[in-house]
Amino acid sequence: MKRVIILTYDYPPNNGGIARLCFEIKKQCKLNGLSVRVVTLASSGTDMENDEDVIRIVGKRGLLEWRILNYLKKNTERDDIILTGTFHPDGLLGWLSGRKVYMLAHGAELLPGKSFFQKYVWKYYRKYLLKSASGVIANSHYTERLVRLCSPLSKVYTIPLAVDYDYFRPTSSKMRDGVLHLCSLSRLEKFKGHDFLIRVISSLPSKYKEKISLTIGGNGPYKESLVALTRELRLGDTIGFEGFIDDGKLCDFYSSADIFVLCTREELGLKNVEGFGLVFVEAQACGTAVIGTRAGGIPDAVKDGYGGWLITQDSQKELSELLMFLIDHPEIVAEEGLKARQRAIQEYSWQNYYKALSGIICR
Repeated sequence: MKRVIILTYDYPPNNGGIARLCFEIKKQCKLNGLSVRVVTLASSGTDMENDEDVIRIVGKRGLLEWRILNYLKKNTERDDIILTGTFHPDGLLGWLSGRKVYMLAHGAELLPGKSFFQKYVWKYYRKYLLKSASGVIANSHYTERLVRLCSPLSKVYTIPLAVDYDYFRPTSSKMRDGVLHLCSLSRLEKFKGHDFLIRVISSLPSKYKEKISLTIGGNGPYKESLVALTRELRLGDTIGFEGFIDDGKLCDFYSSADIFVLCTREELGLKNVEGFGLVFVEAQACGTAVIGTRAGGIPDAVKDGYGGWLITQDSQKELSELLMFLIDHPEIVAEEGLKARQRAIQEYSWQNYYKALSGIICR
């Protein structure tokens, strides 16, 4: 019987996107009767699970890689399948083990850097590693294109990310008080476009500006600049900052808003890009319509006219006209919220993700 070895440097209790993805893949493998083991780093935190199939390797960099490779060679079989969280260093160790390797691709890690090493040495290293894999699993069609640009001979498959729609569900009622309540959630960096959103709200005619509110969740290096911009534009009564949103409060955060908005920019030279945009799917699963930009992999997460809307990056005209239209038509906002939940269930279930993934790696 084939066994899947998930090799990843990011795994719970770490809380990043790769960690959560690898955790869910393991969970789905177990639920579907597929033998699975996770090989990851030791952690000082508390595991989300007490599971003998999660192997944590201890050591500093260099020694750690040697120990991981040694473990793979001694404790895996020739027909085991290794699925790595990224192409480096996880993918390299999987390839050196001599086993069949599939690599997950997320987006930004595939973009070229500016240094001599990144432009030349890293470029060919990445190209060879991706080509050496039995398959590369991209999280969006955009990421698939990046893989093909990096390594044209790679075998690439696209499987959009999934959401647990039993967990992410409507948990609170919309206010329906005549105000269009917006929310946004991300690490607060400039390329996430919150400055653009704030300026668009500021530019709205007074009769619309008084009928809109925005709550921004998350922390990051750009937060102080956003708070200062809000003060400068005298939007303190319109825009609020919630800081870090705990996982247990995410559903209420999404559900209480009428629309989730994230106007991410695609900045290739700075390696800033949204490979997919899982927050859009989480919000839709909570019954909240979404607005995103036609940038990176966001069009795979947001379908224009079916639970959401797409705008051109940094187009003030498009966003301002859309917001005024939605303020004038609250019934459409409500309808799109219902469509959003339906779309999340139909298109982004973990059952669908596992079916597609197992169909590739277990051939």
